[in-house]
Amino acid sequence: MVSAIGVGVDLSRTEQALENALSFMRNRFRPGQGTGAGGWYHQLDAAVPGPTATAVGVDMFQRVGAPFDHFAECLGFLRERQARSADTRVNGGWSTNTSLGHPVMEATGWVAYVIGTARTGLVGNGPDARAAYEWLVNNQNTDGGWGSLVGCPSRVWLTCLGLRALHQLNPYAEAITTGLEWLMAARGEPGGWGEIPGRPPTVTHTSFALVTILELRPQWNDTRTLPAFEWLTAHLDPTRLDDGDARVESYNTSFLDSNGASVVWQTVMPHYGLAFAASALLRHPKGAPAELIADAFKTITSGQLPSGAWPNVHGGSGESIWSVAPFVNALADLRRVSPAMASDHILWSPSLVVIQRADAGDQPLTAIIRAQRRARFVRAFGRHWSVGLLSLSALLGTLFVGLGRFSWQDFTLGLILPLGLFATEQYRNRRTT
Repeated sequence: MVSAIGVGVDLSRTEQALENALSFMRNRFRPGQGTGAGGWYHQLDAAVPGPTATAVGVDMFQRVGAPFDHFAECLGFLRERQARSADTRVNGGWSTNTSLGHPVMEATGWVAYVIGTARTGLVGNGPDARAAYEWLVNNQNTDGGWGSLVGCPSRVWLTCLGLRALHQLNPYAEAITTGLEWLMAARGEPGGWGEIPGRPPTVTHTSFALVTILELRPQWNDTRTLPAFEWLTAHLDPTRLDDGDARVESYNTSFLDSNGASVVWQTVMPHYGLAFAASALLRHPKGAPAELIADAFKTITSGQLPSGAWPNVHGGSGESIWSVAPFVNALADLRRVSPAMASDHILWSPSLVVIQRADAGDQPLTAIIRAQRRARFVRAFGRHWSVGLLSLSALLGTLFVGLGRFSWQDFTLGLILPLGLFATEQYRNRRTT
């Protein structure tokens, strides 16, 4: 949406998208095998719930502040599935339905995070928050990061899960400091993050790392994160729901069982880069980039399916919780993350609220609007100058032929240069995109 002041986001559309998504999730709730328990599995048409998807589902309703009738059943299910063991590296964690009963970060990170955000630590039938906290600490690698479990290679995504969960359960934990040190050291040369240190940066991992860092350390919205924001702004395609460089993150996890035998399984995590990028850019240290944000949320709201979910990143027809949760989180962030920065000026009128950036100085609003109009015209001209030149040449040529000043042969020859420039510009644009 474009107005005289600038681009904007229609919040009525984002609210409708949230309502549709939560209605979809309510209809996909599944009862568990225990009494008074239930939840979701990441493949939402599956009958048996899993702890990861159940925690992610609860988190959606908590973020939006929407009522959910099965909250107690979800807590009961998560309590049932929490591991109990004399082994401190097992006790208190959660396994996925495919990790052969062994607790892993892919599940424990999400459940522990929700225990904290939902403030269920003292709920009688809820999961054991202290045991979950101890699992996170006991499964941190010596390098400061986290893998699926202790001893597995540290990964950016899983380290972010561990940090966010620890911050909710104990924001003063020493493990947070060492985890942040690992995460900051895992950045690539351009300033962004990839799946693991040394891999090329992706929109998805850079965005999730930025959201994590600023959630834990809001004061780091400076040179410690600005290069990553600049990289993200330069590489984000706001017209795509997924990240072409990180649509799916796949890796093997292994551990030794009680008999000393190696047990291996594969983990596959689908990612929707645009949703994570939108959440990150709302926290940009220099203010959210207006056009990118507007285009991103336009793509998100227009890309929602009639069911309330978003298209499956795998291209199949199956419904996945990962095609709902990231978008709900981004839409909820649009609600609650203020676009105002320190030192900005907020101008109120009965029907209008304008946030004027501090770097605009004492310029009157009318001058800023005129400057934005000129800037939009310059950007449009820069993108479409070859079309304008070709159209102008054709119009003038037709006029002069009609007046008898040129022959049709002269007119045709005169179009060769504009046509050549047009073709060259179109080729360059396609190479760029």
